[in-house]
Amino acid sequence: MKRFSEFIVGVVFIAAIVTLGYFTIVRGELFSDKEYYELTVIFPDVESLSLGNKVLVNGVESGTVESISLLSDARVIVTMKMFQHFALYENYRIVLKNQTAIGGRIIVIYPGELKREGVLYEPIESYKNLHGITIGDPLSKISEIIDENRGDLREAIVNLREFSEKINKGEGTIAKLVNEDKIHKDTGKLIEELRETIEDSREQAPVTSFIRAALTAF
Repeated sequence: MKRFSEFIVGVVFIAAIVTLGYFTIVRGELFSDKEYYELTVIFPDVESLSLGNKVLVNGVESGTVESISLLSDARVIVTMKMFQHFALYENYRIVLKNQTAIGGRIIVIYPGELKREGVLYEPIESYKNLHGITIGDPLSKISEIIDENRGDLREAIVNLREFSEKINKGEGTIAKLVNEDKIHKDTGKLIEELRETIEDSREQAPVTSFIRAALTAF
């Protein structure tokens, strides 16, 4: 019985190895018919970009990030391994941005158009050292703003707490407006009188119109 269990474990292990090999070799790049080429883009910075991140062309997955290097002027050159071929024009845009709201960086290429709004654009032959722009991670930007204004935020919270305590204690004009029943009653009475005045005006409107018409006749 023990040998039979060991045999089953061995069969499962071999099956797992074969399956893994199939997906990594047969379904991977070793037997892939894709033709790869390099495309390089220079960014001002590549915040949170990693090797292997996706490259999209007009929303279609077309390659991956292969290498990231720092230039002498502190800009960053990114080499991408591309497998989709496309035409590139002078009005292209290459953007490094978040894949989702919560993170994950991708590079999106907008190849541009031959003609836009009556203007003709020349095709670009070289895919080397193209210009890219970086859209910062919104969550990290919020974190930076909070960190830079930490003192002001703390002071604002303290002031808000003090203001709330004064209202609860009945201190100040606003607290009296909020807490005193007499003011509520007076306000309700004023609204009721205003409503009665409007209703009286409506009732007297036909009489006023009749008097005005009679005077006009004379």
